[in-house]
Amino acid sequence: MFPFSSFSKRSVFILCILLILSGIASFFLVQRKFQIEHGKMEMIILNQSNKITNVLSKLLYKTQALASLIIQNNGEIVNFEKTALAMVDDPAILNVLLAPNGIVSDVYPKAGNEAVLGLNFFSKGAGNKEAIQAKKTGDMVLGGPFPLVQGGEALVGRLPIYLNDGHGNKTFWGLVSVTLKFPQALDGAELNSLGERGLAYEIWRMSPDTGGKQVIASSPFYNSDTPYLEKSLHILNAHWIFRISPIKFWYQYIESWLYIIIGIIGSLLITALIQHAQDLGHIRSQLEDIVYKDSLTGLLNRRGLFETLTALMQKDEPFSLCYLDLNKFKFINDTYGHSTGDNVLLFFSQEIQRYLRAVPNTFARIGGDEFVILFHNETTEEELAKFFEKIHHSLQSATIVNNNDFLISFSTGTACYPRDGKDIDTLINHADKNMYKDKQNSPKRFRGSTRES
Repeated sequence: MFPFSSFSKRSVFILCILLILSGIASFFLVQRKFQIEHGKMEMIILNQSNKITNVLSKLLYKTQALASLIIQNNGEIVNFEKTALAMVDDPAILNVLLAPNGIVSDVYPKAGNEAVLGLNFFSKGAGNKEAIQAKKTGDMVLGGPFPLVQGGEALVGRLPIYLNDGHGNKTFWGLVSVTLKFPQALDGAELNSLGERGLAYEIWRMSPDTGGKQVIASSPFYNSDTPYLEKSLHILNAHWIFRISPIKFWYQYIESWLYIIIGIIGSLLITALIQHAQDLGHIRSQLEDIVYKDSLTGLLNRRGLFETLTALMQKDEPFSLCYLDLNKFKFINDTYGHSTGDNVLLFFSQEIQRYLRAVPNTFARIGGDEFVILFHNETTEEELAKFFEKIHHSLQSATIVNNNDFLISFSTGTACYPRDGKDIDTLINHADKNMYKDKQNSPKRFRGSTRES
């Protein structure tokens, strides 16, 4: 046996080392948890931002019905209440107004809104800047939130109306305005559901009056000290900032303390600590594959592709995006089953990769039978045509998949950055449209083992 004094020193030394290692491991687990939550928050803030924009845009553009009525009647106000009644179909709409030359002459509903009759939108007061901007630009303008003369706060949409004087000139008739109750106008965006996911939110803007930060809406439990994600919201002329953040700090989560306790217990067994580290590496690899890679083909998925596209666009150097779609793939799934369909997709992706090894590229599967290739260097249309012609040629012979033979073919559409688009959506949509043109113009390139399709 070891002498007691020697054993004690050694035990204390090992215990200290293991406690340090367990502390590091616990910190890593907490950080990893928040990295996973961060990935979820990115999807949530994107979806929630779209909801806010869509909800407000839908409410604001109801003014177009009244504008069309005024223009059709050459400036005469006809059937205002009937048209307005059809517009005010959402509890978030406080009223709709007609303001010839900027002075309110009609309001619906009238009850409770009498105070706005005769109000001059161009006189000094809340909302006058938006009215002036709408007249100047000829576009709908979003204003607010600001106090109303009849009490409460609201958002307003000002839509200018211009009439043709018969000589090719346009004259300003006035404004059509819709007033939205605030914050009720945001109810359709379901912001309260964020609390159920453990998230708080804040919407703010730079105040046009003071130049400082103006909070438009926020959760009652929003804490500016917690880490947050934010996204810009561009709604007509308005520029809002939307933030979401976890409600709790890291030490308020039970999981965080469980990691620490497990780490302390695990420090007594060095073998358990080593195994624990190996498991973490495996989990990290799996999580990265789930987030960025397609489980069937091993290619990048949509999210991985979008991150690569963002990085390429930041370099601001030309590159080509090619959108690929298998022809008649639905026939394979319907006739031979999804297992055969999956094997066809796997074979197709491997065949494409054989030809991509010699050039800098990114290959991704973004949907069922939809693929995208990014050629990182500038590539001419002739070079792309030759590249895909080689692949089409190699697929001319029958391919055996699950004891069935197929002639596999695909349609392509290309787009070049920055010529065909300077943002991701525009670039992909351009390539997608070209792919559908190719699909419509291409001959039937697929056949099953026993029938043509």
